[in-house]
Amino acid sequence: MTSAYSTWLSAHGRLWYDDKLYRAAWIAWPQALAAVMVLLFWAMPPSNRNVPWAKPVDANVRYNALRTLRDSAKSDRQAMETLERDAVAGEMNAQFFYATLFDPDLKLSTIVQPDVTKAVDWYGKAASQGDEYSIGNLALTYARGLYMRQDYTRSCFYARKLANSIAFANALNLKGECYSRGLGGTPVDLDQAAAAYESAATKGHLRATAALGYFYENGLGGKPRNYEMALKYYRFAADKGDSLGLHNLGAAYNSGMLGLQRDGSEAARLILHALENKYDVTVQSLTTRPDLWSPDFWQNLQRRLGEKGFYSGVIDGRANAATLDAVKRLGGRG
Repeated sequence: MTSAYSTWLSAHGRLWYDDKLYRAAWIAWPQALAAVMVLLFWAMPPSNRNVPWAKPVDANVRYNALRTLRDSAKSDRQAMETLERDAVAGEMNAQFFYATLFDPDLKLSTIVQPDVTKAVDWYGKAASQGDEYSIGNLALTYARGLYMRQDYTRSCFYARKLANSIAFANALNLKGECYSRGLGGTPVDLDQAAAAYESAATKGHLRATAALGYFYENGLGGKPRNYEMALKYYRFAADKGDSLGLHNLGAAYNSGMLGLQRDGSEAARLILHALENKYDVTVQSLTTRPDLWSPDFWQNLQRRLGEKGFYSGVIDGRANAATLDAVKRLGGRG
């Protein structure tokens, strides 16, 4: 074997130096082989040659696909199992949509019963990844205390995480409440409260609108004292039936504030509506400080309470015991 190899190597050496064609062939054959390989590659079927590069998933497309899957999962168990797999795999939006199927406020599913514990658990998983709708739902769930113990510490913990740009007016109003009232141990910060109320108000939240009016009336939270703006916000909220707007606008008509003329009749109309809404602030104001309300107001309120069947005494413009009792009963405290 060694002898044969040596003989071949010796012959190859002589030919390499003595034969130009032999030498050229040895130089050219690797290039020829490469050219053949290239031709073979391009001769492959088009289906193999034109496979596209993987494209990144469009976030909006995926979000809408998951929402559609959730809508199917309301009554389709296979769709629900698919959504569950995506949620278990850690996909944030899948976790949010899966949580909504258990949310007792929504009652979406015909397959599973509402379960606040499961809803909060899945909202919590999505919230830990930054999903603001999950954060908002947790804040509202803990604040209302309808299905679990009311807990403003947790509620405000989540509410304060919300950006004011989110299109979630209820949660933004709650954020304003946390900062303005110091709920759940939140440090009072009227600038933060005003910003949250303003964002919620621009999204149509009536209570936030009325609260913003109060900030303008009193020059709070970095807002200038501006009675015209306060009146604008109070009136908008009151016209839509918000209790705070009704109360504050009624108080303004009673006292002639915000540039309004005193009008006991209009004040009584607004305050009666607030009482019908069971607004406790109005009940407390009328029953603990009746002297703040004018005789003209009391006379008109007595008349309106009589028309509603809550008062049958004399129309004398005095906050007598029978009138205050009627106020309590209409306001839900009698």
